[in-house]
Amino acid sequence: MHATIVALYQSREMVVTMNTREMGFDALLARILTELPELSSELRKAARFLVDHPDEVALVSMRVLAARSEVTPTTFVRLARRLGFGDWAALRKPFEDRLRSGKAPFAARADALVKRGSEAIFAESLRTTVANLAAAEAANASEEIAKACAILEKAQRIRVAGFRSCRAPAHALVYLCRMFRRDVTLLGGDGGAIEAELAALGKREAVVAIGFSPYSRELGPVMEAAQRHSVPIVAIVDSVAAPIARHADVTLRFSTDSPSFFPSVAAAMAIVEALAATMLARSGPAAAARVRETELELQAFGAYLPE
Repeated sequence: MHATIVALYQSREMVVTMNTREMGFDALLARILTELPELSSELRKAARFLVDHPDEVALVSMRVLAARSEVTPTTFVRLARRLGFGDWAALRKPFEDRLRSGKAPFAARADALVKRGSEAIFAESLRTTVANLAAAEAANASEEIAKACAILEKAQRIRVAGFRSCRAPAHALVYLCRMFRRDVTLLGGDGGAIEAELAALGKREAVVAIGFSPYSRELGPVMEAAQRHSVPIVAIVDSVAAPIARHADVTLRFSTDSPSFFPSVAAAMAIVEALAATMLARSGPAAAARVRETELELQAFGAYLPE
């Protein structure tokens, strides 16, 4: 009898493993969410991390994932087997395939968020933002910041490119820099054809490109034009492997981790604010005087509500 039970179990395990071999990311996500209530607390913690951080699962080692999710590396091995995979590499494959395909599973993440419930999301979002800011500080060496500032200081005009959700940090960089220099513009900011702006790029200019996966297609022509005109590029991105980082002169990195359905741009915003502040500090008293002049002009135009 015991031998029969073992044989049946092994047969079932083989069928489950075979069924997971060609499993796509969406199917895997559905399986994790289905199994989640039945998992032990430790496995549940690891499973939630997989759901909330799919890019990291594909890009970093199991040991790093374990440290980030506060579980042991063997927990991910046990989770893989619990979900019917032969090993961790097999469980990781759908995450790798998803990243290679460029698929943006926002709807799947939204479904996961709804099923999870709202009780801890607000606090977790704030904690994740704090972690993203710490990661940005650790990822960007002072030498790279100085190199980025040197490129932008040398440029006679700075063109900033950011689209969709990255429009906010791009606009913030332009707004802040224009407080102390007038030659910073937002590409596509006037509502006209961006191709005309790119055709007018000059060698004495610089481009700042901001983006994260999946990368906005508008960034492609921007990078091509910058290369064609030999214009230096400062890339503010989520990965050194990003398409817009491959030909950049300087790459500043930010994390988009979020328990929400959409990647966070909080760290990108912090980077552009810190970059603008560093540029001002390096520019000296004349730049501070221009900030004072700009502020007086804004007040004269009635830009602010009376307090």
